[in-house]
Amino acid sequence: MSKQVECQYEEGPLGRRIIVPKGLDNVIVDITNISGVDPTGKATIYRGYTIDDIGEHADFYEAAFLIHYGHLPNESEYKEFKNKLDSYRAQIPEKLIDALKLVPATHPMYYAQFAYNLLGQFFAPEWPQKASFEFLEEHAMRLIALTPFIFAAAWHLPRDGILLRPDPSLPHAKDALRMILGRMPTDAEARAFEATLVLYMDHGFNASTFTVRVAASTLTDIYSAAAAGVASLKGPLHGGANEQAIKWLLEAKAQAESKGVPFDQYVEQYILDKLAKKELIMGFGHRIYKIHDPRTDVAKKFILQFKDGEMWVKVLAKAEEVMMRERKLPANIDLYTGVLYYQLNIPVPMYTPIFAMGRIVGWTAHYIEQFLNNRLIRPDEKYVGPAGLKYVPMDQRK
Repeated sequence: MSKQVECQYEEGPLGRRIIVPKGLDNVIVDITNISGVDPTGKATIYRGYTIDDIGEHADFYEAAFLIHYGHLPNESEYKEFKNKLDSYRAQIPEKLIDALKLVPATHPMYYAQFAYNLLGQFFAPEWPQKASFEFLEEHAMRLIALTPFIFAAAWHLPRDGILLRPDPSLPHAKDALRMILGRMPTDAEARAFEATLVLYMDHGFNASTFTVRVAASTLTDIYSAAAAGVASLKGPLHGGANEQAIKWLLEAKAQAESKGVPFDQYVEQYILDKLAKKELIMGFGHRIYKIHDPRTDVAKKFILQFKDGEMWVKVLAKAEEVMMRERKLPANIDLYTGVLYYQLNIPVPMYTPIFAMGRIVGWTAHYIEQFLNNRLIRPDEKYVGPAGLKYVPMDQRK
């Protein structure tokens, strides 16, 4: 359970103001029907279903439909939703491709911000201040459909000049992995990858989702709001954590091998050395999950299906044991997906983009929810800087 926060108040120029904790810890800023943490603090809910249940059993289409429409689709709904999403995957503006070819090699997250804003110009240059759910959903579907292509192009175009276009005959997740790897993935690889997209689809008012809702509250278009979400997700304290997690794990693995020590034994000393130097160990701790991140249970099952799975699970278990003992920090989903993506031979700079391939479903759902029941998000601030200063001409300044 989250700790209770006693509200503090002060009088402002427009009346009484509430003082909330820095970072908005334990502050409820709005209500949502999409996702959130259950009252026990032990599970995340997607529209009434636990995230581990949906993550293990639902495919991408089912989970995306659930998040956007509030219920699991029946057979006809599933077919219609799938066909529409798949058709949008093939509708790539040629001007977008021309523009992407001009962008120099950089992190794919920069590409996505650029590409999302261009899509807004191509599909909705004049964004309405009022719109129907159907109108908003159409543009949400386009974003969801084209996101894997954008990131795959961002990776391959500046590096090997290859442009892999979507194949609508393949399932969404399998095709996304195909474009990333440059080869056809096995069914097992595709299913593991798909599960991570589902696990990443939404998670309450996390930093990037809240960023999207703030943007939506200004009535900007859904493409610009998604670009803002990408900017937030790129940060190492949010989506970038899975990239940093696998980097330290591989460093520890290399050191263990050079010393001739089993990795699952050496990882404890590695972590202790880092903590002694006051260095961050990414992949641990969560603002919501203080004891256990249930998403890791699903990811663990897939890790066991691939190369060195048992070794990796032992290493992660030992690492979590040490971090819980030393810092009371449980492992989070980023630690586990970092390993799983490594097993799938996915380039490390693509880890955070994959996070976005899943989270775009949640971002767009939250955009629509905010847009249709809107109030501009504009918190107050408490200014603590100097006052009463007077302008001094340049030649009189010290």
